[in-house]
Amino acid sequence: QMAAPHSHAEWRGILDELIRRNGGADMYLYVQVTRGVEYGRNHAFPAALAPTIFAMASPLPTWSAAQEAEGLAAITVEEFRWGRCDIKSTALLANVLMKQQAVAAGAHEAIIVRNGEVLEGSSSSVLAVLDGTIVTPPNGRSILPGTTRDAALEFAEGLAPVAVRSLTLDEVLTAQELWMAAATRDVAPITRLNGQLIGDGKPGPLWRAMRARFAESRRSAELNGGASAR
Repeated sequence: QMAAPHSHAEWRGILDELIRRNGGADMYLYVQVTRGVEYGRNHAFPAALAPTIFAMASPLPTWSAAQEAEGLAAITVEEFRWGRCDIKSTALLANVLMKQQAVAAGAHEAIIVRNGEVLEGSSSSVLAVLDGTIVTPPNGRSILPGTTRDAALEFAEGLAPVAVRSLTLDEVLTAQELWMAAATRDVAPITRLNGQLIGDGKPGPLWRAMRARFAESRRSAELNGGASAR
């Protein structure tokens, strides 16, 4: 119920300037729009507020040699978030606590499970390779839609069949490959879950093919002077 503060063309101008002021290199952008500032404490929407806009540019994370060769570790956590996880908001306390739980366990990501069903990561989408098919849970109120996950499903054409359906933890533990999809990581391989190896415990061939397609998308975007499809 918030009015858009800028047109697409205006956003492009603002973000192009942000990139320019930060050196113009390959980077990721974060944009946050909130309803605005009121001098008081009113839970209802005050009228005639001007939205508050925050944006930043940061260097893209890089892969270490160990991550490239060994993949990432993850743990599972039981769901305890609010009931509208499909809304992108600043209410991230549960996600932060889940991510910290993963870090404390020596892992990179926490995969959220509800009643034995895998939903998503604390800051990523989840995809599994089962009998050669890329499987990912469907969007809904329990999942924040992921643009990188959507790109991966597009790039899967010609690589492997795709199934968008519910995904159980039992299936994930027997998967040939397990991936997390996030804007700053493309699709990353999870090779250890709760200390158990996924597949042979190494990044799999389908992930390598998928990663190559993301890299080609970036190269194509750079040649055409635009942003990659992520």
